[in-house]
Amino acid sequence: MDITKKICAGDVRCASRLIRDLEDKKPQARPRIKKLFPYTGKSFIIGITGSPGAGKSTLTNALIGEFRKHRKTVGVLAVDPTSPFSGGAILGDRVRMLRHAEDEDVFIRSLATRGALGGLSQAVGDAIHVMEAMGKDVIIVETVGIGQQELDIMHHAHN
Repeated sequence: MDITKKICAGDVRCASRLIRDLEDKKPQARPRIKKLFPYTGKSFIIGITGSPGAGKSTLTNALIGEFRKHRKTVGVLAVDPTSPFSGGAILGDRVRMLRHAEDEDVFIRSLATRGALGGLSQAVGDAIHVMEAMGKDVIIVETVGIGQQELDIMHHAHN
């Protein structure tokens, strides 16, 4: 089965690998994401932003619970600061959502800012497309928490 079919079938490992390749800007990732475009555009995208400690993760956690009560599938992109050691995301936000980690209808993925300004990762738009292709009803994008200058989320979120 090719990667497009696997992601559309909800394969979390395939989706995670493609998101990682998109973050790493690997050349094979661009054609793969393009194949997913026909399967996107049906998810409702929510952006959550605010200063550090404002309760973004708490709100995200509560929203996941509410959407799951209504049997909605949920994708979460938690944008975290970049680790100076690994270059990946410091998994602070993801740790706070552990109660949903075992739910097969919830896919939580951390993204590192990797120096991008505006509270998002450069790969966030493509990562949203991957989650849309997986069939997630709702996708929540939680920004890194740098305050009032986090405006980039407006270009991706419906609300």
